[in-house]
Amino acid sequence: MNQNSVVKGSVNGEGFHQHEAVPVNDSTNHIDQGDFTYFDDVAGIAKPVDTDAHAANLLGVALKPSKVSGSIDVSSEPDITVGYGHIDQKFTTPGETYANGTKVYIGATPQTITTVAGSNPVGTVRLPSGSGPVTGAAGKQVQLIAYSRKWVSLHE
Repeated sequence: MNQNSVVKGSVNGEGFHQHEAVPVNDSTNHIDQGDFTYFDDVAGIAKPVDTDAHAANLLGVALKPSKVSGSIDVSSEPDITVGYGHIDQKFTTPGETYANGTKVYIGATPQTITTVAGSNPVGTVRLPSGSGPVTGAAGKQVQLIAYSRKWVSLHE
C-alpha cells in the first residue's frame, strides 16, 4: 500500500536525513511508499524489509514507490529516496502495547511494527504529547522515529 507515512518533516527531505538515488529492481522487489527498506549488499539494491535479520542493513522508510502507476504513466523507477530520523507512522500488531520510548521491530509487513524483541530495531515509539500507551489493533497506527543503520555511498 502506498502511503505518505511522514508525520513530521516534509517528503522532500526537509527536517530529516535521507539516502537519495538508492537503486531498486521493481520487477523482483517492489517497494511501496512508506515501506521500511534495507540494502542488499550482494544484489546492490534496496528491498522491502521482511525479516529482523534484514533490518541489520536498514536504510529507512521509502519516500516514493519503486513503481508509479497512474492513468497517464506506468513506469518503474531506477531508484528511490529513503528517509530516516523523522517522525513516521506505522501499523501496529494487534494486542501489543506501544508506549513512548518503546523500541519496535519489523512486523508482518514492511509497514507493520511489533514490540516483540529482535536484534535490529527499526524505530522508537514517539506518541503525541500527552498521549498514553496505545494498544495495537488492525489498521491502527502509531508514530515513531524511523532508524537507519546502513550508510550507502553510491557516488564513489
